Amino acid sequence: MPATGILIQPVDQPIICKPYDEPNDHYVYDRETGEASRAGFRRPAGYHYKSDRVGGAQLRLLDEERDDLPLVNLLREDVRRWREADYRGASNVTRDLLQHWSRPDLSRRLFFCQREAVETIIYLAELRVPGRSSRTGFRNFALSDEDLARLLNGQPASFARPGSDYAQTLIDTPFDASLIPLRRFGCKMATGSGKTVVMAMLIAWAFCNRARNPRSDEFPNAVLVCCPNLTINERLQVLRPERADNYYEAFDLVPVRYRPLLQFGRVLVTNWHQFAPESEHKEGDKTHAVVNKGPETPGDFAGRILGDLARRMPIMVLNDEGHHCWRPAASNSTFGCAIACASVSARTPKQSSPTERSGSAYGEMARLRASLASSSHALGVRQRSC
Repeated sequence: MPATGILIQPVDQPIICKPYDEPNDHYVYDRETGEASRAGFRRPAGYHYKSDRVGGAQLRLLDEERDDLPLVNLLREDVRRWREADYRGASNVTRDLLQHWSRPDLSRRLFFCQREAVETIIYLAELRVPGRSSRTGFRNFALSDEDLARLLNGQPASFARPGSDYAQTLIDTPFDASLIPLRRFGCKMATGSGKTVVMAMLIAWAFCNRARNPRSDEFPNAVLVCCPNLTINERLQVLRPERADNYYEAFDLVPVRYRPLLQFGRVLVTNWHQFAPESEHKEGDKTHAVVNKGPETPGDFAGRILGDLARRMPIMVLNDEGHHCWRPAASNSTFGCAIACASVSARTPKQSSPTERSGSAYGEMARLRASLASSSHALGVRQRSC
């Protein structure tokens, strides 16, 4: 039990890891004295939270509870080994991009956290999820094929905490069993670590691979970017390859020989507020009481939101600022964080029931979800202050 009111003590060298390399050290604080010592290895992924036992106005860092995130830690181990094997099993285009992103002589060198986030998504989407684990050349994995299958079926993995009603998963199970579950991967990144660049890297990976294999629908050539407000909407326009200020050239994210391939894809940036169902009384830009067109059909809804993207399947959905990455309040017996999932729909109340959701924007987005190909990917990027 830590001593009450103990504060962490300052250290002479707070920054001990380089931003361009994988972290290899971290500080561990003594819970009795607050003194820091160096652990000599990377900090395992986890999160701190305030529980009823330690809650109160005088909360200190050492008074917080902590939970590990086993799924993240297992994937880190597998992706590290895959990286050291020079991304064995990936497509030629993917390997070229991954090697390009790791170059130390890039005009704007990429942070390790950016590269690892993209590597993890690609590792899952291109190799593990489609059942191509053998292409990596490895037989055993930290995240086993059996646990991966459970996560993709919305079932608890073997490392799930016993007795918990929360379990990490890689899909969003819809409230309507007739709808197709949406596969979701999430990246949780620190403020200022460059999550927009990560989204650009993922778009480049998808578009370049699809352009080289136009008859294959394994890689999307359409991306729907969801954002929370107009200001961020404008900032994210740099994800559109046709823009003069696009990030692909500004950050040298794509080798010159691959840059023309980006024009084969289409990026649509929109606010999640647009996912609300259209009024039955709307005609043009106005609403009239005498107009009654009936409820918007799923096809009309998808066409209104997606435009010509509806004819490009599959669609990759990028949700900037994943709105469903939240932890329950301290009074809740479950403490979890949606690391593997990020929201693609409008924000819904934490306590809303399936019945309440069915008539909301969540229900309409579920219809859109049903209209997308089952191979669509939803990738969420959430900003986190550290």
